[in-house]
Amino acid sequence: MKLESLFVFDIETYKEVFTFSVVRADGKFKKTFSCSKFKNEIEGIFKCLDYLHDNDYYLVGFNSNQFDWPIIQQLVDKRTKLPKSGKSIASYVFELAQKQIDSFRGEGFGNTVKYEDQYVKQIDLFKVHHFDNRNRMTSLKLIEFNLRMDNLEDLPYDIHSELTEEMIADIIFYNEHDVEATRLFLHQSIPQIEFRFQLTEKYGKSFLNHNDGKIGKDYFQMELENRGVKLHVFKNGKKVLKQTPRPKINIGECLFSYYDFKRPECIAVKEWFSKQTISETKGVFSDIEEHRLGEVAQYAEMTVKRKKFKGVPSEKDREVFLKEHPCGWIEEEELKATEYLFDSEGNHVTEYPLDSEGSPDFTKKPKKVRVPKKSYWGCYRVAETLNILLDGLRVDFGVGGIHASLSEKLVKETSKYKIVDGDVSSMYPNIAISNRVYPEHLGEEFCDIYLDVYEQRKSYAKGTPENAMLKLALNSVYGDSNNQYSVFYDPMYTMKITVNGQLSLLMLAERLLEIEGLKLVQLNTDGLTVALPRDKEDEYSAVCKKWESDVGLELEFVEYERMMIRDVNSYLAIYKKGGVKRKGAYQYEGLGWHQNQSSLVIPMAAEAAMVKGEEIESFVREHFAKGNKFDFMLRTKVDKSSKLVLVSDEGVDVEQQRICRYYPSKNGGKLVKLMKALPDSEDKSDRRLSIDSQWKVKTCNNMKDFDGDVDFDYYVQEAEKLVIRKVTEKPQ
Repeated sequence: MKLESLFVFDIETYKEVFTFSVVRADGKFKKTFSCSKFKNEIEGIFKCLDYLHDNDYYLVGFNSNQFDWPIIQQLVDKRTKLPKSGKSIASYVFELAQKQIDSFRGEGFGNTVKYEDQYVKQIDLFKVHHFDNRNRMTSLKLIEFNLRMDNLEDLPYDIHSELTEEMIADIIFYNEHDVEATRLFLHQSIPQIEFRFQLTEKYGKSFLNHNDGKIGKDYFQMELENRGVKLHVFKNGKKVLKQTPRPKINIGECLFSYYDFKRPECIAVKEWFSKQTISETKGVFSDIEEHRLGEVAQYAEMTVKRKKFKGVPSEKDREVFLKEHPCGWIEEEELKATEYLFDSEGNHVTEYPLDSEGSPDFTKKPKKVRVPKKSYWGCYRVAETLNILLDGLRVDFGVGGIHASLSEKLVKETSKYKIVDGDVSSMYPNIAISNRVYPEHLGEEFCDIYLDVYEQRKSYAKGTPENAMLKLALNSVYGDSNNQYSVFYDPMYTMKITVNGQLSLLMLAERLLEIEGLKLVQLNTDGLTVALPRDKEDEYSAVCKKWESDVGLELEFVEYERMMIRDVNSYLAIYKKGGVKRKGAYQYEGLGWHQNQSSLVIPMAAEAAMVKGEEIESFVREHFAKGNKFDFMLRTKVDKSSKLVLVSDEGVDVEQQRICRYYPSKNGGKLVKLMKALPDSEDKSDRRLSIDSQWKVKTCNNMKDFDGDVDFDYYVQEAEKLVIRKVTEKPQ
């Protein structure tokens, strides 16, 4: 793949103007065409497309497979039948664009063009980076922020606007800006693009618009088909994927036989799993009421939920509530407000005022008695996730894996203790391979193929395209086994892998806790970290080897010098051999393009304080003095139904872009999100929600507006929140 063969493009579709901008990936060729009442350059567009087609060049876009290219393809297909004027073409393209948007079906656009039918072959960075996944979805504007572009441009006008020639020039500028942003993003995506070209060339099948997971799935499907495994069946004359839907899954039938738990809390969890029958896989191990926990209830942390009764609950009300919540109870709550007291016949209860001696004064008129009002609540306990307390550490179970961690603690190695992390090598694939787990409709041969793919990967060096693809193939099967649109769909396969993965790690944790002085630090999906007495290393090694033999998995070990743990998802770990592992709130390198990369100086400063003992404010100020201004930028986004305003000290609202870059400044204003009033609200004015409400800010979508008046206090305070100084009890 050569950059000279890639051209980046984008279109804008207004009612009165259509623009098409294209630039070669190396930036050496740029051209923008427009169609409006002022100009008609449609033939220039076609000549450009013909040139790209004739030379087997590629067009690269952002969400282009779902929007831009289907529109362009229709123009190519109907080039001889298009309207003659630029204004009419703009109107025609606008209608095509609206139809394309109307074809939206929840996970993308309905109308797309097959790869083999594309007049110019497409590479869609939106697809390559899997931004079409709901959990990763992002926009080009947010990518621009993460690219640290000097200028974040928003659409300048409403698509229905009546446009002047000057306004069209603004739209062309915006179009060219988006193309440049896409070009810069392409340069950040070169390894991914080269990888896909290599696979396409080797296997004679286009992988150019595949995300990583789809690459893995497609390769595995190719392997299955090459071995004669049929992936489709015919139903009602239609070719459909073979699958194994499960109306119900008995978890007990999923459990492996090698568990030998000793602790009652661990036995209780295993027994609980064995008794469960589920009809879906999402959320099945969360919000579990006390009576459904069985024996686990005595070892679990639970929260109390309450339902309010309307007035005093009758016996029937109480009976119904307690039938629904067998471990529940009724509470009455005395309020500050008062009400008149009535007797059983509905008459006011009265009493005489008291005299000086505290006796009723019958010479005075009795008064109606008022008593505090009461509210009545039905209460019951719920485990937000299935959990137990193990050696004082809360262990949570869920479809996403097992999780446990010390929190707000600093763990350090000492002369008596070392910190050891053991991770299971390729945990989910190896659970399937060792225990011969397979989607029922694919047959047991699936296991042999899975093992072959696993062994194939070992034969290729890390960093090679083959190794990368085979890793994707191995990892994709588990995730897709719970995807109802996949050939791997069999939710029992999903549950066998995830439940047994959790119980296996729980069994390892239980065995390790038999080692005197050992302390659990973390359990996290496929690994376990402990504070290990140095004189117990041989015992630790023996326990791990026995566990590996029992469950058919292998552990890989590293040692940490220190761990600064905020929670299970956010921590810093200093490797004994050098280097830092950063997770969650402490991560500032290697973040995904879809992730918020705001104010990265904050985790940098926290790390400098904890690892190097630097003073936070000094670090922050020195980092700024070195010219790292983008590390101080934040961004926010509001949806199309809301507005974003910057409120001056005088109370004036100045409207901002929907995606807005800003920074705290003592000389700024208040950033506020304006939302429409709720339908049932009497107040029809906009609802106002402050963003970073404690701080004044300035916006700088164009970095030319940045005047350097940063409020360092914001970054210092936020970094301080991440600093962990409290040492855990063991080791000291």
